[in-house]
Amino acid sequence: MINAIFIYSTRGELIVSKLFNNSLKRSISDIFRIQVINNLDVRSPILTLGSTTFHHIRSNGSDSLWIVTVSRTNANSGAIWEFLYKFNAILDAYDLTKEEKLKEDFMICYEILDVVIGAGGIPMDTELGSIASKISVKPPKSGGTSSEPKSSTVANFPGSNLSTSNLSMPKFLTRNNRSMSQDLGTNYPSNFPWRPNGIKYKKNEVFLYVNEKINILVSRDGSILKAYVDGTIDMTTHLSGTPICQFGLNDSPSVEFGDSLWLDTQEFHNKKAVPKAAAGSVMLEDCKFHQCVSLDKFNKERIIKFVPPDGNMELMKYCVRDNLNLPFKITPVVTPCGSTVEYRITLKSLFPNKLSAKDVALHIPVPPGTVDCKINISNGKCKFESEENAMVWRFNKYHGLTENTLSAVTVPTSDTTQLTLQQWPRPPMSLGFEIMMFSNSGLVVRYFRVSDKDEKYRVVKWIKYISKSGSYEVRY
Repeated sequence: MINAIFIYSTRGELIVSKLFNNSLKRSISDIFRIQVINNLDVRSPILTLGSTTFHHIRSNGSDSLWIVTVSRTNANSGAIWEFLYKFNAILDAYDLTKEEKLKEDFMICYEILDVVIGAGGIPMDTELGSIASKISVKPPKSGGTSSEPKSSTVANFPGSNLSTSNLSMPKFLTRNNRSMSQDLGTNYPSNFPWRPNGIKYKKNEVFLYVNEKINILVSRDGSILKAYVDGTIDMTTHLSGTPICQFGLNDSPSVEFGDSLWLDTQEFHNKKAVPKAAAGSVMLEDCKFHQCVSLDKFNKERIIKFVPPDGNMELMKYCVRDNLNLPFKITPVVTPCGSTVEYRITLKSLFPNKLSAKDVALHIPVPPGTVDCKINISNGKCKFESEENAMVWRFNKYHGLTENTLSAVTVPTSDTTQLTLQQWPRPPMSLGFEIMMFSNSGLVVRYFRVSDKDEKYRVVKWIKYISKSGSYEVRY
């Protein structure tokens, strides 16, 4: 798959050279230097000359090293770029993305290459935690070890908390791991690249966070021009041993598989914890999973089954576009009156009255040349902020099914004319908020199980729904 790896400085000096094919010669590195590094017109990350293909990226940091692979087969370009970005993340963790540091510790780079690439140039292991246990030097960048509780102990694995999940990866790359594509049954694998053996906790806990950001654009006549939810399911696991976790969602295929009456089953014990916004099924789009998830299990049975890494992780990403639960309705009436502008705005919450939103802030743009605003509000706090050229209406806590109104008149400068107001582009109003235990998409975790070889394995499970505003805008 990969026949050679080269790392160049910004100027084109070859620092690291590793050949995996005896038919290649080191002189092939000069071709990339001439054709790409010294050619200012080349912008593509891939170069094919005859049967030889070069894939390259630029490293993190100010030095921007050239990291290049050479292939002479019909290789998967997406897989090669994924490897390059992961390899770049590993080098960054070892602080080897600086030219001087790489020249001083080039042997560490060769040691990493011996671990991550096997015979025939096939990438074998790119998880930082697993790599750190196999080479002589531990990375200075620990990747968030401070979040680990003091009660955790990991036997024979000093770099257990290191993970590439906290390092930068491009969004267009999805991760898949063949070892997890099969069903996880009673035969527990002895080794997972993302989870070391020997983890022990005094108390087993799992925190599951359903984080959603709703993006909406409402036109002047009140019609919705665009609306979608970007969501992630994040986990924090403090689990001993090698447990298998699985849970199900109320996505549309799951309901079609015969789970439409899941609220009436005994599987979901805490029905009061289900967000009120959840109704029926949800059509998920653009799902992306952490490499620990069994993709076959999800595709065939719509079950998310996995052996989790230790600590924090982003388990899943998704997008929802249909049947969204809008948390707020904004009704603006903006009327120019000579050189001034009158505002009458109604802000109504549409979520249940038992819930409340925090950090609610409505940004209301005002025309250029405004020096102050005469404001009258029914609740909250509102003031004119000249640096933003807008009025900001804030609420520390906004209860559900509540309506508040604002009326205001701008105070312009003496040289403001009606023509100035006519040329004002009227940027949209924007709303920011955060609501706990509310689902904008209606997505719900139907059940959540954690099992281990030990029958007396006890786990405390927490599920939290957090809905926030993304680009929540209204034209007027």
